[in-house]
This record gives sequence, structure tokens and C-alpha cells, in this order.
Amino acid sequence: MKYIHTVKTLIPLIIVTISLVQYNVELNSYIAQNTNSISTQERKQKVKTTEVHIVGTVHFETDLIKREYLFALLDSISPSIILYEGDSSTVRSITNKTDYLARLLDVFKRKKRVEKPVVLKYLKNNPNSILLPYEWELKVQYQRKHKLRKNSKKLINDTIGLFSDKLLNENESATIEKFLELNKALVKIEKNATISTINSVATDSILKYRQHYIYKDIPEIALQRKELDKYSDFVPIHMNYWETRNKAMVQNILKQIKANPNTVIVVLNGFYHRYYLIEELKKYEHEFEFQLKGV
Repeated sequence: MKYIHTVKTLIPLIIVTISLVQYNVELNSYIAQNTNSISTQERKQKVKTTEVHIVGTVHFETDLIKREYLFALLDSISPSIILYEGDSSTVRSITNKTDYLARLLDVFKRKKRVEKPVVLKYLKNNPNSILLPYEWELKVQYQRKHKLRKNSKKLINDTIGLFSDKLLNENESATIEKFLELNKALVKIEKNATISTINSVATDSILKYRQHYIYKDIPEIALQRKELDKYSDFVPIHMNYWETRNKAMVQNILKQIKANPNTVIVVLNGFYHRYYLIEELKKYEHEFEFQLKGV
């Protein structure tokens, strides 16, 4: 019996170990692939001002967005600095390849992560380039403290539920209807997403209004409804999150722009953030002497 118990305990550990080894073999194999890259040193010599490229991405491969597509785009831009949507500890662990927990979690997602492998491959081919963080450093703590993902999802779904039950007034119903139309358009974009479509003005526009509904209009409806009183303390937390996070990201990007003049910088971001980063950074182009570029 003791032997059987030991075997039962070891089997999951063996499976996890084998899966993790396979994941790392696949990742290292991808990074090691030879690619004819443009020299960042050659590109840097041609740059007479700071260029900031805002590149929207997806976190996992889709049928139409593969690692090689993002790598080809990065290679064509040839940045000396890549700003990564992660905090300092995350980027440090990626650079040092000590992100063991993240790799283990990726094993069970059964999807190929995009940004991290592409960045590691690019850095291998361009050892003079560097990876830096720009995420809001308090994001993870904020999310955990307020159980943000779980509670935000419930807040939005319960508000839409009142609409489905025909309990909202005319104006409130109109707000939900507009949101659902935008969300439907976004689902269609995501289903057929390419690097070009997620980095387009049209997608930026849809996301700008969609996020406005998520973080302002819909929670404001919740504040007015007695049926949703249980969310009264959480609504301000939810409403502040998107603005606070994105503003912190912008300030961190500006710090790196100021510290690295006359260079090419790529800001990799989940494409939901792209419209916000572009709009805010445009305000500082003259003051910080850089050129903002899309894709």
C-alpha cells in the first residue's frame, strides 16, 4: 500500500517534469533558430531622433498571428530597447530565464506564448539590445487585494443581467446595447485578428469606446441600481483600475524615452492598451523630443 501511495504521488510530479522539459526544449529550439536579422547597430547609426513604436500584440498564438510574424516586425524596426508589459521582477526573470513558475503555468495552457519567446530570440540575435519593464509595479498587488478579475467580471455580468431581464430604464438599456454592439465587433476582430488589424486605427477606436463602457458607463449604472448595492464599495476600485494602470505605464515609458535619447524603442503591449498609450504619449512628443510611430 505504501508503495502504491508513493507511485500515485510521483506520477503527477513526473508528468509535470516531462511537460516542463518539453516546453523548455521547444522554447529553446525556437530561440536558437537562425534568422538573418538587420543589425541594430546599423539601424542605430541612421537614427537621428528617438523613435517610439507602439506595437500591439496577443499573448498567445492564433491561426493568423504566429511568433514569426511578430519577430519579423520587430526585426524590421530593429529596436535597441524593447519595453515589455511586465513589472521589473517579471522582466528580470525573463532576461535571466528564471521564470520557472510562469513556464510551468504555460505548460498547461496548451497554447504557444508569443511575446516572451520572440523577445528572447530577438535579444539572442541582437545582444546589444535590452529588455526593460514599463508595467504599473502595483498591478498584481492591486488585482489580488481586490480580487479584481473575479469581481469585475461579476459586476459587468450582473449589470448586463438586469438589461437581459428588462429591469433597466431606457437610457441604461441604450448604454448596454451600445456596449454589446462594440463587444460583438471586437469579438469578430479577435476571431480574424492579424498583426495589422490589431494595430489599426479602426481597432483602436472600438477598444477606446469599449473600455470606456467597461470602466465608466456600465459601473455608473451599477451605482444607481439597488439590485447591485453589494458592489457599491467595489465600483470605485474597478473604475480607477484602467486609468491608474495605463497612466503609470505611460509615465514609465516616458522615463525610458528621457533616459535613452536618439534610439529606437518598441513598446510591446496587449493590444487593448494601444489606443490609450498612443493618445497619451502624443501629448509629450515635443517635450520629450521623440517621434511616435504605429505599425
